[in-house]
Amino acid sequence: MKKHFIALLVSQTVLLSVFSLPVFAHIDISVPDVNSLIASDPNAILIDVRDLSEYCGPTGHVAGALLYPWNSQIIQNSFHDLLKSDTIIIICRSGGRSNDAANLLDSQGYLHVYDMINGMNDWHGVYSYQTVDCIDTDSDGLNDDLDNCPTIYNPRQTDSDGDGIGNVCDDLCPYLDDLSFVNFADYAILAQNWQQQASNIIGDLNHDDIVDINDLPIFSYYWLTDCN
Repeated sequence: MKKHFIALLVSQTVLLSVFSLPVFAHIDISVPDVNSLIASDPNAILIDVRDLSEYCGPTGHVAGALLYPWNSQIIQNSFHDLLKSDTIIIICRSGGRSNDAANLLDSQGYLHVYDMINGMNDWHGVYSYQTVDCIDTDSDGLNDDLDNCPTIYNPRQTDSDGDGIGNVCDDLCPYLDDLSFVNFADYAILAQNWQQQASNIIGDLNHDDIVDINDLPIFSYYWLTDCN
């Protein structure tokens, strides 16, 4: 009797341990709902797990989708790039690979994973939603739809002021004395306004209504530059 009781107790303990484990499950989502989710959540991350030949092929890809191919093990080796709190939408051609990738993220504790049902077959073939091609206008290794500065070579995507536009594309050359060359005269004006708070104050290069240390890297980027 005592042995039976111990066995029962062990079994119950194991069952409680199993059922107390956190369960993560992705959500299957239709193409129209994906389209709506993208429109409502600009921070949603699109992961295309097709091969490069498909991503850049005749059907193209959803604008902004990152390429993490399943067949070549890229997502299996690189999913750590994604935050577990991110809203992640997985896309493939018909839904098979995206389901596998979503299951992988489930197993790793990702919280907000969506698998686009029927994939690009529905996105492009049924609903005719917009897609983009693999075009890299400035030849910096980034498709134009992923490039914060698609017309000028900027592989590091440098964006000092955080406005989503690369520095070399920003029209913010800080020649504060109305002359085109950024030099000590401009620095003197910046120093005069240091720690001043106001809207549109001279020297507020990142437009946060104060001249401070956050403006200095932008100013330094153009130091001794002729902006004409």
